Amino acid sequence: MSAGTAAEAASQFENPVGTDDVPNFADPTVIRGRDGFWYAYGTGDPLFPGDHYRKMKIARSDDLVDWEYVDDVFTPETEPRYDGHGEGARRMYWAPAVEYFDGQYLLYYSYVVNPAEGPQWLAIGVATADHPAGPWIDSGAYVTGPERWEPRPGEQAWRNVIDPEVVSTPEGERYLYYGSVNGGVTVAQLSGDGLRVTGERIPVTLENRYEGAHIVHRDGYYYLFLSIIGGCCAGPVSGYPVQVARAQSPVGPFYDRDGIPVLGRHAGGTPVQVPNGNRWVSVGHNTMATDLSGQPWLVTHGIDRHDPYLQGRLNGRVLVLSRLDWVDGWPTANAGQGVLDGPQPAPVAGGRIVDSFEDGALSPRVWRQGRGWTIGSEPAGGFLQSPEAAGTETLQATRPVLGDARIRGTVRLGQGGSGSAGFLLDRGATDIRAVIDRSSDELVLEARQRGNVTDRISQPLPSNFQYDDWHEIDLQLHDGVLEAAVTHAGLDDPLALAELDVPNRHRATRVAVVAENDSAAFDDISAVERYTPVTSAVPDPEVGELAPELSEEFDGELDEGWTAIRNPETAVDDGVLSLPVQQDELIDRRGEGASPAALLLRDTPEGEWTVETRVTIPFGQSYPRAWPQAGLLAYADDDEFVTLTYGSARRTRHVAFGKEMPWEDDVVYGDARLGPTTADTVWLRLQHTVHPDTGEHQYRAATSVDGQHWVWHGVRTLPASSSPQIALAAFGAHAETSLIAEFDYLRFFRD
Repeated sequence: MSAGTAAEAASQFENPVGTDDVPNFADPTVIRGRDGFWYAYGTGDPLFPGDHYRKMKIARSDDLVDWEYVDDVFTPETEPRYDGHGEGARRMYWAPAVEYFDGQYLLYYSYVVNPAEGPQWLAIGVATADHPAGPWIDSGAYVTGPERWEPRPGEQAWRNVIDPEVVSTPEGERYLYYGSVNGGVTVAQLSGDGLRVTGERIPVTLENRYEGAHIVHRDGYYYLFLSIIGGCCAGPVSGYPVQVARAQSPVGPFYDRDGIPVLGRHAGGTPVQVPNGNRWVSVGHNTMATDLSGQPWLVTHGIDRHDPYLQGRLNGRVLVLSRLDWVDGWPTANAGQGVLDGPQPAPVAGGRIVDSFEDGALSPRVWRQGRGWTIGSEPAGGFLQSPEAAGTETLQATRPVLGDARIRGTVRLGQGGSGSAGFLLDRGATDIRAVIDRSSDELVLEARQRGNVTDRISQPLPSNFQYDDWHEIDLQLHDGVLEAAVTHAGLDDPLALAELDVPNRHRATRVAVVAENDSAAFDDISAVERYTPVTSAVPDPEVGELAPELSEEFDGELDEGWTAIRNPETAVDDGVLSLPVQQDELIDRRGEGASPAALLLRDTPEGEWTVETRVTIPFGQSYPRAWPQAGLLAYADDDEFVTLTYGSARRTRHVAFGKEMPWEDDVVYGDARLGPTTADTVWLRLQHTVHPDTGEHQYRAATSVDGQHWVWHGVRTLPASSSPQIALAAFGAHAETSLIAEFDYLRFFRD
């Protein structure tokens, strides 16, 4: 990428991104290479219709929007073979996570083997490379291998050892997160080189709720992003929303915005991105990328529900971007709107100073010529090299940055010296120095006037910090403050943070790189106008006033507004409607000739309305078999409906927000397993609106554990041509299970 070639003017983009060259790219992870490109890695599904399964995929982009395919991670000759199974086994590589430290790129990945005989073999592997495009060399041993867990007391099963994520801490430690449906998400400390698990395996979530962990260290908290299982790959009925919880320790415990832990039967979670009723579903398995202005972006895959399959029943999962906003300490996609359709402001990929030193010579358009400064080269690309410095050597950019700014770049010191390196910011009467200092083992910020230090802030760097390895320095100058962070590679896990008050009267900042008492190298430097944060989210929906004439309090016999189909066993007593949880199934898991579950139906009003109920199922501490559940349905017919039901998956409890619909000669179903729930009672809401253009019925879900505070989730749709009713139902029990669901009321609200 040549210096200063990206346009400075704001541009537009539309989702999906990268579809011409990267039409199928699931489970993305992203890193910015020192050559000025962002690199993305994805699961090894076919890249395009008719393609073979890949051995993981690599793409790159200079703007996070237009992506080109680079290569597969492995070749048949380099893919791992330490699983112990023969050549006939089918090997697959899923959901990678990319890191950089100790002088190399590391790609952690899910290593999944289906042998000719025996159970599936699952492990987390890791490969290394000198350049983000590869070649990638597998380590030859798993980071953590096949593991067992206990789905029920006294039973053993193989754990889902998939979906890796790694974080580095300011204490110099590294942690691996992994796990999914079977066994839940786990965290364990890694060895210093990051190649194997050495610490205790600590549960982060229980099974059957979450996967796809992604970690961000921000404002003293570790934010754990998680994708809700049940609908990652269900074609047009996929859900797969992203939720988040946070902790002050990388090993948890993690709590959502309402203080509810994500570990436990009734786990919580704060929504970050949910399907919003447009064409995008399966909007999860996120990573994050930060553009040059400092704006974070949520990068996920998405499925177009109108064109959901790549080939056959293989889901087509394309790359989609959402601006990630932080509101009152919590992340939300596009201020709570989720993945957007239509034109929207693009990530910032250019500015007044952008140089990755790939042209072999200093650009006079970007830098004033400095004596002794040269351009070097290594496998990761070109870099800027300072002269040997007995004192101070600086190289100044030709153009200042105006107003609030983000200045960033990678730096490394020479071997064996005792100096410092980083940035000098000339702001008129005040100079600001932001450096990593080997003599004091600190990140140092200093303000100087006429050569005299007027303010100094420092923070220690980890004891194992390698000064002769590349690290990124990120400076954000705004509102009279300079915020500084040091990371391995800009991946939201800072090793040190510092903040300095600076005079705000000078609006122009001249940027220079500096090496003091040591030689230093610099790479991928940018200085651009800082983004303007979005600090408020769209408000939660209003539900209107109670409509008593439409509602039912179950304080007597059921009124004439109810219609029963397939004769549900109803009983009304003392303000409670009881429904036995049937063995019959409504979701299309029923066998040949099986009867669908009975329903209690009620007509709905025209236009916009909200329906609410409170349901209890006395699961207690049991581990029910099958999928018993009860709650609300928006019901068009037996093959087209939306569910919002409280249920159980072994020991875990959740609300299934699902959808079933016909597709070609089949029916498809997918759900998202929401929370929190508590004490086997949960309040449920479905808010109905009609799409102004398509006429589709839209149903937005909300859940509550007290009937007062509601957590709003995503949107499911039913066709404009249908006339859905609201149903109460209880179904999915195992033959050995006897449960009765109790409903306290059914209330409609309207404006």
